[in-house]
Amino acid sequence: MQRTMDYMILQAEEKRLTVARFGMSRRSTELIAAASIVLDEEQSLGDAVQKIAENMAGSPRVVLCLPPALFAQRSVSLPFNDLRKVREVLPAYLQGEIALSVDELILEVLPAGEDQFLALWARKSDIGTSIEQFRVAGIEPQIVSSLVFALAELPGVPTDCVVCDGSTLALLQGGRLTYSRAFNSDVTAEMVAATLSALELSGYALPQRLCLIGRGANLLSDADALPLSAEVLEVPPELGHLFKNDETFQQLAGLYAVARACHAGTLPDFRRGELVWTAGDAKLRKKLLLTGILLAAVMILLFISKGLQYRAAVADISSLNKSIAAIYKEIFPTRTKAIDEISEVKVEIKKLSGIANSSKYLDLLKKLADTKGSIINGLYEVELEGRSLRIKGDASSAQAVNEFKAALAPLMAVAELGEIKSRPDSTVTFSLAGTLKEDTK
Repeated sequence: MQRTMDYMILQAEEKRLTVARFGMSRRSTELIAAASIVLDEEQSLGDAVQKIAENMAGSPRVVLCLPPALFAQRSVSLPFNDLRKVREVLPAYLQGEIALSVDELILEVLPAGEDQFLALWARKSDIGTSIEQFRVAGIEPQIVSSLVFALAELPGVPTDCVVCDGSTLALLQGGRLTYSRAFNSDVTAEMVAATLSALELSGYALPQRLCLIGRGANLLSDADALPLSAEVLEVPPELGHLFKNDETFQQLAGLYAVARACHAGTLPDFRRGELVWTAGDAKLRKKLLLTGILLAAVMILLFISKGLQYRAAVADISSLNKSIAAIYKEIFPTRTKAIDEISEVKVEIKKLSGIANSSKYLDLLKKLADTKGSIINGLYEVELEGRSLRIKGDASSAQAVNEFKAALAPLMAVAELGEIKSRPDSTVTFSLAGTLKEDTK
């Protein structure tokens, strides 16, 4: 399942606020909404932002693009390519090289080639004021940058060219931004020619193509004094569903490039240091706190449940022990209270199991059945422990009991009659105990 990220790009200019919202995934892009608001005495920037905030649905990632004139740049050469390390050494590298103290600045960096970087900076006060202005109006930007830093992501732009959007001139080499200049007024052909001549004198290798986009296409497409071959960027066929016509493309292509750079993680972000965006961290902490509370409640309920189960199990075990003790007393009425009734009952069961599984015991029962014949009515208890045999039964008379005892002589070495009790029906019950002969099987 592809994850879609929503980006709301706000381009703040002196007399206009342009906003576009894109839904982006790895394979597709959707233009959700777009608007261009003119700023004048009747509608200030704060009023425009407030209207956007009132109609904003969901939680898109808000990117604020400030005018490029607020940012400065310098090419630097460093012997490593890790941007994190470059950011760490950049303050020391620039200290003393520029007029302002680096403590007053927010620094960023863009890779510009092998061991080459474009150091970027802006005043903390300018960035902080813009953030506060938008936050008070109802939308706090998560990322602060400028459209010029994303021109390399313009759809259809060559990897080596000069790009002009009407207020900025940018030099792209190998698909990377290596130089940019912001103009304080609408660009003219003379400004472009002077800037390119200065770059050439500085040692820059100029490409042969000048790409125009946005207001730059309106201002320069018919100019005759341009030093390079100029062409207006057009909608690529694969983005025809996104930009319905060329006018929409010219207005929103720069914002689309910012969304692409943000999604790729290549857009410089000037919300750093003390201006870093913390609202998302606060939301995350709030969610984690709520999750922690719910988890604690679940754990408490789990402990209570387990405690109740343990209590019930203890009660069941206690009841079972009492039942076993009562059963033990019934089985062995003459024995004193045992230390461990369960163990003794298990021992007795094992003894009985051993006897029940013994063919010797079955043979003995067969011989007893043959011996009793018809003179004994029945044997209702036969107990064998080792060679000791105890028998209980009933017979028709005491004489029959004596005859049965005599008939057991081949089986038993010793046989003694116990008490013989008479019944009302003239039959008798008897018990007999003795020792089997050693060769009895």
